[in-house]
Amino acid sequence: MLILVAALLLVATTTAAQQPKTTASQQPKPPAERASVPSKAPEPPPQPINIKIEFTITDQTGSGQPSKKVVSMIVGDRQNNSIRSNANVLVETPGPMRDSPKSFSYREVRINVDAHPVLLKDGKISITFGLEYLPKAGSSGGEGSLEPGMSSLNERLGLILESGKPMIVSQAADPVSDRKISVELIATVLK
Repeated sequence: MLILVAALLLVATTTAAQQPKTTASQQPKPPAERASVPSKAPEPPPQPINIKIEFTITDQTGSGQPSKKVVSMIVGDRQNNSIRSNANVLVETPGPMRDSPKSFSYREVRINVDAHPVLLKDGKISITFGLEYLPKAGSSGGEGSLEPGMSSLNERLGLILESGKPMIVSQAADPVSDRKISVELIATVLK
């Protein structure tokens, strides 16, 4: 029995000797003394106010008549909204020879809009939006001529607007033709 007690004391002493000693500088600091990490201020709750957002897409080739597409939505403050408009349209494709019969195929066209408005304290509107516009290629020459390609517009912007004031937020040039696409945005606080 005495040998068992002596062996336990020897093991306990050896184990205690192997533990590193902690000094006052190594003691864990209380929570108040720990370096505080600056936390992001919580986002204020949404205000019970709706905002009307109107996108006008103007698509013009050369000096021809511009085509306008308008997408409108009403969104609550700090809410996300999406509109998806898709279709397949029949387009004529020229035959391999001049007098060969015409053939037709389908081409997808779409306008997709995502918007997230935030009403600011000064009454202005911060808006983040995404716009995807894939139009049907129109004629750039005479009857029956097709554009060399089909361009699309895909953008994601964040900006500050004054309520009710229109702003041209983007203008893009088609990389293969003289087509120009511009986007005008109006955001209006509804009361």
